[in-house]
This record gives sequence, C-alpha cells and structure tokens, in this order.
Amino acid sequence: MTEAPETLLERTWLGITGLQWLAAAVILLALTPTLMLVRRTVARRLRNYAVRSVSDVDDVIADLVERTRGWFFALIGLRLATITLDLPERWDQRAHTALIIGGMIQGGLWASTVVRYLVDRRFARHVQAEGASRQVTPIAQTMLRLAGLVLVWAVVVLVVLSAFGINITALVAGLGIGGVAVALAVQQVLGDILASISIIVDKPFQPGDAIQIGQVSGTVRRIGVRSTVLAAAGGEELVVSNNDLLSSRIQNFTRMRERRVVLRVGVVYTTAQELLERLPALLRAAVERREQVRCERAALVNLGESAIEYEIVYWVETADYTVYTAIHQQLLFELLREMRELGYEFAFPSRTLYVVPPEGAPAAGQAEPAAAPG
Repeated sequence: MTEAPETLLERTWLGITGLQWLAAAVILLALTPTLMLVRRTVARRLRNYAVRSVSDVDDVIADLVERTRGWFFALIGLRLATITLDLPERWDQRAHTALIIGGMIQGGLWASTVVRYLVDRRFARHVQAEGASRQVTPIAQTMLRLAGLVLVWAVVVLVVLSAFGINITALVAGLGIGGVAVALAVQQVLGDILASISIIVDKPFQPGDAIQIGQVSGTVRRIGVRSTVLAAAGGEELVVSNNDLLSSRIQNFTRMRERRVVLRVGVVYTTAQELLERLPALLRAAVERREQVRCERAALVNLGESAIEYEIVYWVETADYTVYTAIHQQLLFELLREMRELGYEFAFPSRTLYVVPPEGAPAAGQAEPAAAPG
C-alpha cells in the first residue's frame, strides 16, 4: 500500500524533509527553463536590433547571450536549490564547486567570443586588401586568435584545478619556466612572426609599394609570415626578415604626393656684385616657368671655401620619378645656358696653397750668395 502524500512530505532523507526536497526540485525545474526562455527572447530581440544597427557591438552582445549554455542555467538552479536545503557540508561544497567550475567554463566561452570579435575587428579592413597581403592576413589573424584563446583557457584550467583543491603554484611556476625556455629557443622565429603581424596591422607598406631600407631600395612583391620579398632596383630578388625590416628606417616612395628637390649652385668669388644680386631672381624665374612645379625659395645661403653658394628649393607636384627627372634635367640645362650667357662662372672645389720659405732661406728668384774662395 502506497504512503499518503502527507507522509512522504514529512519523511526525511539526509536529514531533510520531503517538503524541502520538493521545494528544491521545483526551484531547479522551474528556474532552468525560465532562464533559457529569457535567453532566447533577449537573443532574438538583440538580433533584430543588430540588423537595423550599423554598429557591430550589438552583434557581439547577441553572440554572448546565445553562447550562454543551458547547463550553466541548470547549475545556477542547482546551487539555488541546495541553498534552501540543509545539506551535509561535503554535498554543499560539491554543489558550490560545480557552480564555480561551470561558471569558469562559461566565462571561457564568453571570453573566447570577445577575443574573436576584437581580433576580427582589428583585421576587418585588411581582409579586403588585394595582392599578397591577403595571404598573410588570415595567418596573422589566426595566430592572434590562437594566442588569445590559449591565454583564456589556460586561466580557466588553472582556476578549475584550484577549485578541485589542487595546488597550482608549482604548475604555474613550471609553465612559466617552460614558456621562457621555449621563447628563448624560438625567439628569432617569434620575432619575425610578430613583426609580420605588426606589418599587417600598422601597414607601413603593402605589395606594389616602392620602398627603401637603409641603402637598399626595391618594390614589395610579397609579405610573408617570416620575411618580405622585394624586387630590388638592380633586378634581383631580395628577401628581408620581417624583424630586420621593422628595426630599420623605411622610406615609402609610393605614398608620396609630391617631391621636394633641393639644388645648390656655386659661383666663383670673382663674380661681379651686380650679377650676384641678380642670381636669386634668375633661379626663381627658371623654376617657376616649369609646369607641375612650385617654387619654395631661391636665395644665397653660404660663403663656402671655394664658392658663393645659392640654394633652390622647389616641389614637383607629382610622385612620378620619371616626370621629376625630366623636369629637373630641363631646369639644369636652362640654368647652365642662361648663366653662361650672362657671364657667370661656375665654381669647382679648389684650394690655394701659400708656401712660406723657412727663416733665413733666400726668397724666390733671389740667387744664393757665392761661397768665399778658400
């Protein structure tokens, strides 16, 4: 014969009445579906809002809500249910530990979503890039993702082990020493890989750009994970490690909008004063007659060792090197012709030496006295 419901509610298991067990079960079975329903409703509304919004922040918030697992809600319900019960200490501790472990795993899922969002957002403008940079961008993006996920889940694992009562001090120390050893062993490779990520992110140059590194110049052909390939000006292919590349001063000529030119002209000191004073205007006029040229200044700048020096500074309003060389050549031809016609004499490096005879020696052109007869 079955027992009456009143009798079951009054009976005790583990020192807890049936009524208390029933209340705990109601909390667990009611709270978990309710939280899941709330999650589904909030996620749907966030997705509808994200469709109309131009920002991507609401998308990641919706992802965080959707990645909240049902078992996490069940653990929350279980912990709330156990709070209402006067369980033995070991069972209460187990329920508490289960919630901590589940919370850390759920936190790892949330953190992984945030890491992916931050990395993808940082690389979003590079995904549409053309040429060889499209080959290295996914690699750099994946590596940053992997590094972030490894860090997140390493913290999760350590906290979970600590929740189980395992002393993680020695483990953390061992991982730190091992990490340092590995980093020292592959520091050159890691340096090149991190440098490639820096190139993709900061974009100091891209394939097709004409650059100069120290005394070497060329056109960027490909940006790899460990090195960058240049087509050198001499026609050969030059491979430079990314780490060495970023540690050097890089000049990017492709991003020039105009070219600044500094030209110095030297005339001899015997030039007439009138010609010296007319020369700045002559130099400026010669520059301003050119097309695609903007004159900045033309002036006397120095009294050198062997020349009176003038300086012309002008801008060629294009980055095309061929156009620059043609304009500069025509300017030089015109200056040579006009200055020679007006009587200017170009100076060249020279030095006058004055030789002083030693004391008591006869002057130049003076005969030595004849020796007395013996």
